[in-house]
Amino acid sequence: MKLKKLLIAVIAMSMVLPATVAFAATPVYEYSFDGELGGATVVTREGDVDGLPVTFNIPKANSSITAQFAEGKNGQAVFLDGTYGLLLDAEAVGETYSVSFWVNPARFSNFSPIIQIGQDLLEEEGRCAWLNVTKTDWAGDATPIIWSRSLRDDSWPWYQKAYFAVDESNPMALAKDDWTHVVITVDGNTPGTDPVLEVEVPGTNHSKLYLNGELFGEGPVAKQTFTEDSKIYLGINCWDFLFKGLFDDFKVYNTVLTNAEAKDAMGAGAVSSTPKTGVASLGLVFGLGSVVLGAGALIMKKKGKED
Repeated sequence: MKLKKLLIAVIAMSMVLPATVAFAATPVYEYSFDGELGGATVVTREGDVDGLPVTFNIPKANSSITAQFAEGKNGQAVFLDGTYGLLLDAEAVGETYSVSFWVNPARFSNFSPIIQIGQDLLEEEGRCAWLNVTKTDWAGDATPIIWSRSLRDDSWPWYQKAYFAVDESNPMALAKDDWTHVVITVDGNTPGTDPVLEVEVPGTNHSKLYLNGELFGEGPVAKQTFTEDSKIYLGINCWDFLFKGLFDDFKVYNTVLTNAEAKDAMGAGAVSSTPKTGVASLGLVFGLGSVVLGAGALIMKKKGKED
């Protein structure tokens, strides 16, 4: 009788375990930059003079420039020297997404793009939308500022600590010549809000900013920033002074990372630029299931001998 009850418990566990194992966020795109670009391409702007455009241009592939690499946070990292940027091959995943990366800036300048995500950047089709992680002087020098725009929704918000607000105790939260881990989440299911007025900000989604695994700020981000044919650029956009510094372990997710996942992303290096299809460690799920089923088989064998 005891063996029978134990067997029932084991079978129940085998059915429940795969459904209750904690699912970990898995990137849909990864770029380790460990001596190679993977799915990234070197891009420049035509007609630039000293890193600034004479006329605004979409960055284009430039095969005459070889990407540089240096010591990174995990292995090697890609070094942008201020004359070029990178275009990632990551395709847009929708209104809900997260990005995580290590960055080591060599310089800061107003509006210079650390990363730029967006579509129809030159407003040629009436659907311009973008997100720029940058430095500004709107409330004194501050970085990172999460600045975004949607032409269709006529929204143009920014935040660091909160909507139109910086962290007055630490406005330059990205250290120059040092590594900082950055996570930005955008939740397409939650409207962006103004925490002071306690009202929704029209045309926006809720976003969070994590630095070195800790929640640093939250605020609104314009809609459509990573929909349709939106692209991700590192260190370059159509308009501003090019970024100079290092990037390592850039990851793109089609989910909103939780506080715990944002912290975990710091310790997990990127492995490749190959799109991922899973959202859980299936090995863990099936491994635990196998252990439980194996235990059940042993109990059955023992019971057979006793009978």
